Amino acid sequence: MQLGSKLHVYKGEWGLPSIDFECMRALCLLRFTRCPMDIETNTNPLRSGAGKLPYLQIGNDKFLGYKEIKRVLDLEGYPVDAHLNIKQKHLSTTYSNWVFTQLHAYYHYFLYGEPHNYDTTTRGLYAKRTPFPFNFYYPSTYQREATDVVQVLGGFDINDKLEKHEAEYLTANAKKCVNLLSRKLGRKVWFFGDTYSELDAIVYSYLAIIYKITLPNNPLQNHIKGCQNLVNFINRITKDIFRNECYSSTKLTKASSHTDNTMTPSERKFLETELNTKIVAGVGAVLAMGAFAAWRGIYTQLTRSSTDYDGIDYEDDELEEVLD
Repeated sequence: MQLGSKLHVYKGEWGLPSIDFECMRALCLLRFTRCPMDIETNTNPLRSGAGKLPYLQIGNDKFLGYKEIKRVLDLEGYPVDAHLNIKQKHLSTTYSNWVFTQLHAYYHYFLYGEPHNYDTTTRGLYAKRTPFPFNFYYPSTYQREATDVVQVLGGFDINDKLEKHEAEYLTANAKKCVNLLSRKLGRKVWFFGDTYSELDAIVYSYLAIIYKITLPNNPLQNHIKGCQNLVNFINRITKDIFRNECYSSTKLTKASSHTDNTMTPSERKFLETELNTKIVAGVGAVLAMGAFAAWRGIYTQLTRSSTDYDGIDYEDDELEEVLD
C-alpha cells in the first residue's frame, strides 16, 4: 500500500469507531486484514467528490464507497475472505446479501426515516461532523436516500403519514435475521470459526450501531440485548480491534464509576455517613459565622455609642437636686 494512503470516515460515537454503516464496514476491512493505512475522522465529506463517506485516498486518486475500497484492498493483497475455502466464500457472500436485505431497510428507516429519531438524534450526529454552512442541509441527503431504500425493501414511502409506515414489518424481519445470526454464530469467535470474513464485517457494522445508538424508538435494540453471543461479538470486536478508533462524547465521572464498581456496601455507607457529617458541619459553620457577624455588628455599634457619651447623666442630676 502506497505511503500516505488514508481512509476518510465519519468520527464515531457511543464508544464505536464510526456513526455510519458504510464507514464501519470499510474500517472492518482495514482492521481485519491489518492493512497498514491511516484513518482520518476529522474530514469533510464534500471533498470526496460524491459528497459522501467513506472514501480512500491514495496519492491524488480517490476511491468512493465500500465496493471501490474493497476492490482496491483486494488488488493490493488484503482480501477479507482470503482465509476461507471456496464453499465458505460462497456462503459468506450469500449470507451477506441476505443480511443486507433484512437489516438495510430497518437501519435506514429507524435512523433516517423515522421522524422523531431523525430530528432528535441522527441529524445532529451528521451535522456535527460536517463543516458550516453545509451542515444545515447535508444530513437531509441521507434522509432522501433512506426514502428510496425503504420504498424498495420495505414497500412504503416514509413521506406518507406516520400511521402508514410499516415499521412493524421491518422490525419483524430484522428480529428474524438477528435470531438466525445468533444461531449461526453459536459459541464461535467468528461466523466461520476461527477466521474473519466479510459477513463478520457486515453483521458487526449493522448490529453495533443499532445496539449502541441512543434513539427514542429502536425496537431491535432490546432484541439484540437478548442474544448474549451477539452482544459479546460486538463488544469483543469493539474492544480488541477498534480500541484506538473508538470515540464517545460522553464520559462517566471517576467518582461515580469508583463508587458503583469498586466499593463494598460498608465502604459506601461510611462515605454516605461521612458526607452527611460534612454537610451538618458546614451548615453549623455557616450559622456560627452568621451569629458572630451579627454580634460583631451590635458590639461595634455599642462601642461607638460609648465613645460619643460625655459621662454626664443630666436626668439623674436633676432628680438628685429635687430630692435634696
